[in-house]
Amino acid sequence: MLLTLVNVFIEPVLLIFKTNKMMNDFFNNKLGLLKFILLSIAFGSFFVSEGYATTKSVAITQQEKTVKGKVTDDNDEPLIGVSVRVAGTSAGTVTDSDGMFQLNVAGSDVLEFSYVGYKTVKVTVGNKPFLSVILKEDQEILDEIVVVGYGTKRKGSIAAAVTTIGTEDIARTTSSTVSGALVGKIAGITTRQKSGQPGSGTSIQIRNMGTPLFVIDGIIKDEAQFNNLDVNDIENISILKDGAAAIYGVKAANGVVLVTTKNGSKNQKAAVTLDFNYSWQSWTSYPRMLNAYEWQYANYMKEANLGTLSVSPDVARAELEKWRTGYYNPETGEDYRGFDWRDNYVSNAAPQSYIHANLSGGGNKTTYYLSISNIDQDAVFKDYNFQRTNIQSNFNIDISEKLKLGFRLNGRLENRTNPALPGSDDYANARQAVFNLPPIYRPYANDNPNYLNNVPGASGLNLAALTIDNAGKSDNNTTVVQIDWDMEWKTPIKGLTGKGIFSYWTSQNKVNNLEKGWKEYTYDRAADEYIVAYDKSAANETWMERFDTTIKEFSGQFLLNYDNMFGKHHVTGVGGFEFTKRDYHSLNVQQHPVENEFIDLISTNDNNLVSENKAITSTASWVFRAGYDYENRYILDLSARYDGSWKFPKGNRWGFFPSVSAAWRISEENFFKNSSVSSWFSNLKLRASYGMMGDDNLGGLYPDFAYLSGYTYYKGQSLMPDDPFSSVKSKKVIGSAPKGIPVTTISWMKIKLMNVGIDFGFFDNRLTGEFDLFKRMRDGIPGTPSDIMFPLETGLSALPENMNSDMTVGFDAFVKWNDKVGDLKYSVGANITFARQKNGKRHGEIFGNAWDKYRWAQSNRWSNVVLNTDQGNAGGVWMWEVIGRFETQEQIDSYPVDQDGQNNATVRPGDVILRDVNGDGIINDFDERPQAYASADWPWDSSTSNKNPLISMGINLGFEWKGVDVAADFAGGFKNTFVADWDLKWGVTRSVNGYYYNNIDVWRHEDIFDPKSPWIPGKFPALRGQESHSGRWWNSFYTREVNYLRLRNLVVGYSLPKNWIRKVGMEQCRIYFQGTNLFCLSSLHDYGFDPEISTVNGQDYPQHKVLTLGVNVKF
Repeated sequence: MLLTLVNVFIEPVLLIFKTNKMMNDFFNNKLGLLKFILLSIAFGSFFVSEGYATTKSVAITQQEKTVKGKVTDDNDEPLIGVSVRVAGTSAGTVTDSDGMFQLNVAGSDVLEFSYVGYKTVKVTVGNKPFLSVILKEDQEILDEIVVVGYGTKRKGSIAAAVTTIGTEDIARTTSSTVSGALVGKIAGITTRQKSGQPGSGTSIQIRNMGTPLFVIDGIIKDEAQFNNLDVNDIENISILKDGAAAIYGVKAANGVVLVTTKNGSKNQKAAVTLDFNYSWQSWTSYPRMLNAYEWQYANYMKEANLGTLSVSPDVARAELEKWRTGYYNPETGEDYRGFDWRDNYVSNAAPQSYIHANLSGGGNKTTYYLSISNIDQDAVFKDYNFQRTNIQSNFNIDISEKLKLGFRLNGRLENRTNPALPGSDDYANARQAVFNLPPIYRPYANDNPNYLNNVPGASGLNLAALTIDNAGKSDNNTTVVQIDWDMEWKTPIKGLTGKGIFSYWTSQNKVNNLEKGWKEYTYDRAADEYIVAYDKSAANETWMERFDTTIKEFSGQFLLNYDNMFGKHHVTGVGGFEFTKRDYHSLNVQQHPVENEFIDLISTNDNNLVSENKAITSTASWVFRAGYDYENRYILDLSARYDGSWKFPKGNRWGFFPSVSAAWRISEENFFKNSSVSSWFSNLKLRASYGMMGDDNLGGLYPDFAYLSGYTYYKGQSLMPDDPFSSVKSKKVIGSAPKGIPVTTISWMKIKLMNVGIDFGFFDNRLTGEFDLFKRMRDGIPGTPSDIMFPLETGLSALPENMNSDMTVGFDAFVKWNDKVGDLKYSVGANITFARQKNGKRHGEIFGNAWDKYRWAQSNRWSNVVLNTDQGNAGGVWMWEVIGRFETQEQIDSYPVDQDGQNNATVRPGDVILRDVNGDGIINDFDERPQAYASADWPWDSSTSNKNPLISMGINLGFEWKGVDVAADFAGGFKNTFVADWDLKWGVTRSVNGYYYNNIDVWRHEDIFDPKSPWIPGKFPALRGQESHSGRWWNSFYTREVNYLRLRNLVVGYSLPKNWIRKVGMEQCRIYFQGTNLFCLSSLHDYGFDPEISTVNGQDYPQHKVLTLGVNVKF
C-alpha cells in the first residue's frame, strides 16, 4: 500500500523534472530564475503568515492581561525573531524588527525567551506591564546538541570521537561541492582536490581510511548526493571517527559523515533570505611554458648533443635570431612570431554565478524551510560549463502533543556541457593541448580563420578546433528527486517514543554525445592551396552515443527511542530495523561511424553497439544503542548492528558489529571543582572506544553476484566470414562464456577500531580542544591465493578469499580560542591529522630467494614502501638514490661504478650519480630502495590513486567588529610525494612533446653548437633523445616531497547598520568580498604546479583561484 502511494505521488513530480529542456531553458534564464524565486517567496510568505497570524489570534482569546516588552542583546541591539512562549503551553509570539513583542498572559505565567546562539531566559510576568529582557550569547559549548548515530546527544555527554561543524563555517566557501567546503576545517578529515574542473569534488577521507559513509537527515546516501547539496541548506555536519560508527555497520568501516539540513523554528514569523554572488575564476598555478625562441633553442641543443643537427650551425644561429625577434614577412610567408596557446585560449576570468533564496519560519505547531538555488560555472576553456539547480523543502507539524510528522521534498537538476572529444574525459584534450602544442605553430593555416592549422605531432589537439561548433557536443543531464516522510509518536510509557522514516529517491542521468569532425590543413604558398592534413570528420572518426541510467531507491526505518532520568541516572536507548531496496537500470546505445552528423538521431547500422544493465539490490539491518551517564560524570555507550547484504551468499550474508565507548568527565568531580585549577580549567574529559565493523566493498576481485553460477553474454561476431561474392551477410550471434566457479566462501572485511581521546577547556571554555589517538585493523581483505593453480585449458583462476590484513594508525587534534574584547569578537583555531597505513599479512607470497622476498614482499610493511608488482621496477616507491652530479667528463671517465650498463658511455656532465648500495660496481635493480611517501602521482599504481597526504592541517581565523567581519581558512598537506615523469623528465625530447620552461634550465655547452666548448651547469641533465640513459631512470632526483599551505578562503564582509536597513524592511544586508585559493606556499612552486595534482606530468586541471563579490539580504 505504501509503495503504491509513493508511486502515485512521485511519478507526477518526477515527470515535471524529467522535462529537462523546459526546465533547463527556464533555469538557464537568470531573469526567469529570479522571477521564480520571488514568486515562490511571495506566495509562501502569504501562506505561512496567514497561518501564523491565526495561531496568534487563538492564543490571545485565552489570556487575561496584555504585557509588552523588548528583547536586546548585551550591546543593547534589538533582537528580531526571538521566540517568546508561555512556558508549558503552545501560546507565544516573536519579536518584531525593533525587538518588541506583545502577548496576552496571566500574572502567574512564566515567559520563555529563546533565540539561536543565545542562552534561553525565563521571566515571571507578575504585575509588570513592560518587560526588558537581555539575552546573552551562549558560550557553553558542552550544552551544544550534536547529531550522532540515530539520534542526538549533548556534547558534554558524548563518549565517542565526534566532530561537528556548523552552517556558518560550512557556507564560507565558493566551492560547488560540500566536500570542497570542508577542506581544512575539521580535525580528522583528510582531503585532496586533484582536479579543479567545474563540478568536481574533493577526495574526502576520515583519517586517511577511505571514502566514508554519508547519512543525510538520517538516510544513507552516496557521495554524489552529499557533494551536490547546497551548502547554504546545511544546518550542521557531524563526523563519526571511531567505534561509534559501528551502529551503521557494514558500510561504516571508513567513518560516517552525518548531515542535517535546515529547518524552520517554531513561533518564528516568515523570514526571507537571499544570497547572490558573482565570481571570476582563473587557474591557481600554472607552469611557465617555453616561448617560440626557447623551444627552438632547446631542440637545436638536443640535436647538437646527439650529433644530429638538422641544419648547419650558421643556419641554426640565423633561425634562432629570427625566432628571438619574432620576424614576419607576409610577402614571403616567413613567420617566426610564435604563439602563446595558453594566453589566447585559457581564460583568466571565467565567470561563476550563484543565487540562493530561502523562506523559513513556523507557528506554534509547525515549522517550514523552503529554498531554491542555482550555480552556473564556466571552465577556463570555451564551451565548458557546469550548472546545478537545487530545491529543498522541509516541513514539520505537531499533530498533537504525542504525534509529530515531518516531510521533506528536495531535488536537483544538474547539467554539464562541453565539446565532445574522444576518450572518457572531455577535458583531457584541452588540458593536454595547452601543455603540448608547440609555440612555433599558430591556430589557423596562413592565419586564415576558415582553415584550422594542422600542428605536426599534435593532430586533433588544435585548441581552436576544440569547441562545440567544430567537435560536437556532450550534454550530460542529471535529475534527482527525493521525498522523505517521518513520524514520531510519544508512547504512554515515560521517555519512550517511536519513530518511522520512509524515503524514496530516484536519479536519472542522460548523456547525449555527438563527436563530429573537423579538418586541419597545411598551406602551400606556391600553389596558394590549403591541403587537408588531418580529417576528424572522416567516417571512421565520428561517434554518437546515448546513455541513460535510472536508479530508484526505497528505504525505511522503524525505531524506538528511550530517554529518561532516574534521579541522577540518565538512561537512553535506540532500537529498530532498517531496510533499503535499490533498482538500477542503464542503457547505452552507440553508433560508429555517424551516418549523418547533422541529424541528432542514432540510426541502425551494422556497427551499432547496444548494452544494457539491470540490478536489484537490497540490505536489511537491526540497530541498537544504549547509553548511561551518572550526573554527567561517568558515561557509557553501547551500540550494535546486525547487517545483511545482497553481496554475499546466504551463509555469509549477515554480520554482527558491536561497539562500546566510555568517558569520564573529571571536571565534574568534587575534588576537581574544589581544587585551585578549577578557576581556569573549565572542562576535562577522558574518552575511550572500541568498535567492530564490517565492509562489503571488496573491489574488483569480487564482482557483483559472484556467488551465482551462470554465463556471461557478449556481443558476438559473424559465425563465418562474409562471402565476397554474395550479397547475403553472415548472421551475427550472441556469444557466451561460463562465469567461472561461484565464489561462495567470501564475506565481509572485519574491522576493529580503537580510539582514546581527551577533551579540554580553559578559561570558561574560551580555549577548547581535543586530542585523539586511533588504530584501525582490517582483517579479511580479499586476495587471490598464489599457490592455487588451474590448468590453462580450463580458463579458470583461483577464487578470491578473505586472506589479507592491514592497519591504520595516527592521531588528530584541534584547539580553538574564542573570545570577546569590547566590540571585537574573535576566534583562532587549528587542527591537524596524521594517519599512516601498514600492511599486515599477505598470504600466499612465494619468493625464490632472500632478495626477492626483501624486494617484493608486502607483508608487515608500510603501504608506501610496497613495490607495485604490476609494473616491476617502473612502479611503487622503489628507485635509485641520487648522491650527486657529474661535473666533468674526466670525472665520468674515472668513475668506478658502471651507471648505465655501458661503462658510462651515455653519461654526460650534469647527469646524476646513483648510489651503488651493494657495492658491486654496477647500478641495477639490486640498488633500488624506497625513496617516497604514499603518493597518488604514480602513473600505473591504481592502489594509490586516492592517497591523501599523511598529514593534513587547517588554521581558521574569525573577527567581527562593528559590522565588519573577516574570516580566513588555511589548509595544508604534508608528507606526500610528487614524482616527475614524461614531459617533466624528457622535455622537448619526448615524442608527444613537453614545453615547460624548466626544460631549458639544463646543463649545456657554452656554445650549444660546439661540443668542445665548456659545460654550463643547469638544474636538469643535458637534453638528449628519449633513450633510457641512467639520468632518466627512476631516481630520487625527480622525486619531491610535497608540503603545502594554502589560503583556502578569505572573506571580508560589512553589514549595514540596522537602523538604516529597517527603514526599507530589511533585517540584514551584508556585502562581502571572498577570495578562494589566493596563494599557496608549496614545495612544488618551482615546477609551477598545484600541489594537490595527481599526475606525473602535471597535466591536471588545476584548482581555481576565485574572486567573488556578493550580498546577503534578509527580510
